Amino acid sequence: MFVSEVHKLKMLFATSDIVALALAFVCALAIHDPSGTMRARMLEHPAQVTLGWVVVAIVWVLVFRFLDLYRPRSGGIEEVMSIAKGSAVAALVTITIGFLIRLDVSRETVVIAYALSIGWVFAVRRLLRFAIKRFYAKAEVAIPLIIVGLNRVGRYLCDQVLDEPTHYRLLGFLDDAGDGAGYRGLPLYGPTERLDELAAAHPCLEVLIALPEAGAERQSALIRMCEQSRIRWSIVPSLFGAMASSLRVDLIGVIPVLGPRGSNIEGLNYFIKRSFDLVLGSMLLLIGSPLMALAAVAILLTDGRPILFRQIRVGIHGRPFELLKFRTMRREGGDGVHREFVRDWIRSGSKASHTKSDDSPVFKLTDDERITWIGRWLRRFSIDELPQLVNVIRGEMSLIGPRPAIPYELEHYQPIHRRRLDALPGLTGLWQVSGRSRLSFEDMVRLDLQYLENWSLATDIKILVRTMPELLRGSGL
Repeated sequence: MFVSEVHKLKMLFATSDIVALALAFVCALAIHDPSGTMRARMLEHPAQVTLGWVVVAIVWVLVFRFLDLYRPRSGGIEEVMSIAKGSAVAALVTITIGFLIRLDVSRETVVIAYALSIGWVFAVRRLLRFAIKRFYAKAEVAIPLIIVGLNRVGRYLCDQVLDEPTHYRLLGFLDDAGDGAGYRGLPLYGPTERLDELAAAHPCLEVLIALPEAGAERQSALIRMCEQSRIRWSIVPSLFGAMASSLRVDLIGVIPVLGPRGSNIEGLNYFIKRSFDLVLGSMLLLIGSPLMALAAVAILLTDGRPILFRQIRVGIHGRPFELLKFRTMRREGGDGVHREFVRDWIRSGSKASHTKSDDSPVFKLTDDERITWIGRWLRRFSIDELPQLVNVIRGEMSLIGPRPAIPYELEHYQPIHRRRLDALPGLTGLWQVSGRSRLSFEDMVRLDLQYLENWSLATDIKILVRTMPELLRGSGL
């Protein structure tokens, strides 16, 4: 009921943005083409114009979605700035696509439309938001809602209902153990025995039972009270208290099932991510091949063979694979120092790097004496990682994902740590752009699981965009 309404509202706002964009382009044509010459030429090719408009509309909506412009906002200066940013990116992408597919659209018109779109999108959104509020305020539309349970869960649900524009009119709370104080200006009506009284005073009343720790018997009694008073009810399951942030709800046929949240990179999502890796990984390998050739020659001339460092790592579902890197350490270097560091890092939960600086990346011994002078330069700009693009193309790694684990690292893993192995390891990841050397092992695991549970293609693109400045600064991956 609640989620579906929010999704419909987001679709409605996306539609309003397309309408606003159309108005902006019409105004741009009126400004840049007052004689109507361009419009006449466009009418001679209706199929091409239709295709161009569809491309522009899709680009604009996708960019707005990517920049999170469809979450509820107050409609103030923050929204104006966000719309300006989104429109600028969308206009740039539109001009680029138009050039690539040779659409006969004036770039000046697109620029003018971009400037006008900021005001039009904001104005149309304000008008739509006003209309929605007026619509939801109608007596035949608004649904009165009572939350049973003035506790942490009840307050959270209250925040969600109040902060999202929905057709629910939140009246207040019922709680047998309440102290008389309400929350966010909403009253506490008293114990649950007053449910019948409230149902009589508010036709079509709905109840949200937020007592996950009350026990099955108490919850069943509340449900019976709702059924007897013909009140539509929803309930927070008792499992919520034990797994507050890790539950997912699914449907098998018409039967709802609860379970712990897992990786979202499954099924069609895995296919989308894998296709993205193949296309972009191949392009990056082609573009980076001259730099890789220079790195190989530099290693060969300064420290001889082997050029590549090959190491067994643990991939998806615990499958071993051979990770490729340019060799940055002396040939006689062992792994004893690294084994000791891994053990201490995981057991103590300390920061990730042994270094004199706070700028070194996660899980690197930047002051290790085994590193060659050319190796330090390769590591500084992450050139040593480029051969892993071969691992990506072979399907052993992904561009974005958890850091690839070393086999002896797994000896110190707890059960929750092994959930990192539910996806392909990545060249970079959320852990890498969210704290770098300041991350502890537990922080890294938490970010890895957050990435897996909430994966989307937009997330991968955001992480790649955030990774590029780190590479250019020479801070290493």
